[in-house]
Amino acid sequence: MHYAVPALLAQTHQLKAFYTDIHGEHPWLKWLNQDNSLAPKPLKRLLGRQLPEDVPKSLVRDQPLTTLGALALNRLPGIHLDPEQVLLQRAQREKFGGATALYTNFVNNDLQTIEAAKAQGLFCIHELIIGADVGRIMLEERQRFPGIEPDRESESIVEAGIQRDQEKWARVDRILVPSQYCLESSIALGADPAKLWLVPYGIQEEWLHLPAQPEPGRVLFVGQVGLRKGNHYLAEATRILQTRGFAGEVRVVGPHLVDTKNHLFAGPTYIGQVPRSLIYEEFYKADVFVLPTLADSFGLVHLEALACGVPVITTPHCGSVVRDGVEGFIVPIRDAKALAERIERLVSDRQLRQQMSENAKQRARDFTWHHYRERLLQAVTVPDTEVVHHVS
Repeated sequence: MHYAVPALLAQTHQLKAFYTDIHGEHPWLKWLNQDNSLAPKPLKRLLGRQLPEDVPKSLVRDQPLTTLGALALNRLPGIHLDPEQVLLQRAQREKFGGATALYTNFVNNDLQTIEAAKAQGLFCIHELIIGADVGRIMLEERQRFPGIEPDRESESIVEAGIQRDQEKWARVDRILVPSQYCLESSIALGADPAKLWLVPYGIQEEWLHLPAQPEPGRVLFVGQVGLRKGNHYLAEATRILQTRGFAGEVRVVGPHLVDTKNHLFAGPTYIGQVPRSLIYEEFYKADVFVLPTLADSFGLVHLEALACGVPVITTPHCGSVVRDGVEGFIVPIRDAKALAERIERLVSDRQLRQQMSENAKQRARDFTWHHYRERLLQAVTVPDTEVVHHVS
């Protein structure tokens, strides 16, 4: 969220310390960033991190040398250094900067940190940043399509991760989730409903003022290209449409986690990664936006499309903002046929597309940064506390 959480906490004088791995505003890092054409992409992203003005640098506790060193050494065979763990250990040593509450969104390493915070008497808030059942879903999908993506996790590793989440949920005082899907999947895996707070994300208001210039038949996907986002089902839907004489174009924008030359992904036009400064053009020229994701947290790309008046077709696993039949359509996961039918209907029925476009624009107004601030501050406000925030 581009440092939204620490910024909001700082604005309301609730931020005591902000622990992060690295930001790009150290003078020597700015110098390094002047010519990073040869730098690997992960390093470019790190160097591009800019702290918001609302966060005083005196509250920021990062570890640039450790992070950059680990990034370099981890490229060597047989070496795995975890700067995240070092950061959390530092927070514990420093007694969380003297705060009385902890906000964390780490995925794997923060159980011991939460235990240390609770032992110190801190009120603990954990933000869930993806659906809790993502491990099981992706394990099943990689078994369906072997060899398309690396088998990163075995069943035992996935189940151990779920157990770790359950232990984490049992210890924290509050669990923030960004969507109804995340809320329901967490409850299904044992989270206490009384601890769950639904806090949808938001977008900057300027998205609402972009000119809409949709090109009929231009179908857009934006995101990482891989199995989790359902790109293989979008490709199958594209091929179905092509057999029906569909004259439009399915454009896929984003970095590739898979080989798009594989026949499984044949059909769409793959644009690759587009600079953030140019992504607006993709949205306001789109006729329909599609995100057939298998497991997600909250689709910020949904909001960006809606703000540009683009109807959205997505799945229940990331479709809580889009209402079926109002701003777009919700289709089951792994259903390429339903996906193709909904695309075809929206593109061919211009009156329906226009109505959904108007609904989309209006819906986006309920999910701006202003609304996100209100929801977040209500969720994290604890009487007489100052919050230490960790972000990966």
